[in-house]
Amino acid sequence: MINAFITCAPEDLDVELIGITSDPTDPRLGSWQEVEVEGRPLKWFPLMVDHPSIRARIPLSLRYTWKLRRARRQFDLSKVSHLFHRLEPAWATGDIDAQKLMFLHYHVQDQILSSNTEVTWSRFPAVYFAMEKRILPKMDYLWSERSDGIAWWKEHYPALQEKADWLPTWADDRVFHPRPSNECHEIRGRLCTALGANPKHDVAFFAARFEGQKDPMLLMETWQRLCEVRPSAQLILAGDGSLKKSMQNFVGQHGLEKNVFFAGTLNQDQVARWQNAADVFVLSSAFEGMALSMIEALAAGVPVVTTKVGEAPRVITKPEHGRIVEERCAAALAQALDQVLSQDRDRQACVKAAEPYTPRKVLAPVYQAIRNYHQQHNQ
Repeated sequence: MINAFITCAPEDLDVELIGITSDPTDPRLGSWQEVEVEGRPLKWFPLMVDHPSIRARIPLSLRYTWKLRRARRQFDLSKVSHLFHRLEPAWATGDIDAQKLMFLHYHVQDQILSSNTEVTWSRFPAVYFAMEKRILPKMDYLWSERSDGIAWWKEHYPALQEKADWLPTWADDRVFHPRPSNECHEIRGRLCTALGANPKHDVAFFAARFEGQKDPMLLMETWQRLCEVRPSAQLILAGDGSLKKSMQNFVGQHGLEKNVFFAGTLNQDQVARWQNAADVFVLSSAFEGMALSMIEALAAGVPVVTTKVGEAPRVITKPEHGRIVEERCAAALAQALDQVLSQDRDRQACVKAAEPYTPRKVLAPVYQAIRNYHQQHNQ
């Protein structure tokens, strides 16, 4: 999502990213670099070394926030627009005179107040709410892909009444789009063969972190059920995470080695190729905002089977788009997958469902808010 924000930004906006590198030997660590993201020039400052898939005792967001707080004298952060995708880093620059824009990709009741979450703050809700109370009222704008999340924050923070709004997830239509049938056939054959899968059999695709929020163990149980009625159904899993070993053990214990395949961590282009190769995309999440992978799949012309989470009902409105499963259980998911795999494919209906959710359409008000701020301060 950050990549799409950068690459789709209007030419009159300069973008700088204070981020991380996953390479401990990266000589660029701790200094500004001129780089490009898909042809878009960008100033990038790798603040620290880490990788989001590594689970440490102290969460990455807190370590990043602490590093940013200590290093901020190296940056001129006044009179510019600060964009945050997590609450914590906003604390590091809270006293700087600048425009503060916040994207929050969750719902408090799902991920802070629920016991069924791996979010660290769920174990320290009082600390989280103290931080939220200090940070959110200072935001110039707050956006979230959860409409019920926006309603919650407006109710608890009157200062946000006119400064908080729903902003849907977007999928980059330059990457995620349907390819010609003959090309899809060729891609499917090549990708399946490389993994040892059979391109002539049904192919479902899943791309997400192997963590509790995405509930991949429910998907493993679902596949065991589905294979009872579709013995040749194949599931391609893209991603990594703390549950990978448990998933692999389940596959071995239930003899699913010819049905479930681990594709590893894939970049955006690789995910797009699998979306075009697959017959269906499946999402087994316990909770979501507005799942990016769901929009990407539809944009590629692939129907989606998903648990009823977040904003899925806003997008999947017809049988041609896939199915939303009301009951979060393996039997219901397997039945929905069997139905979608049995029906005729309507790629254009899927693409039409995703059309409102492209980055340039969705992000237009964000870019305009940034432009308005700088026009006012440059007068």
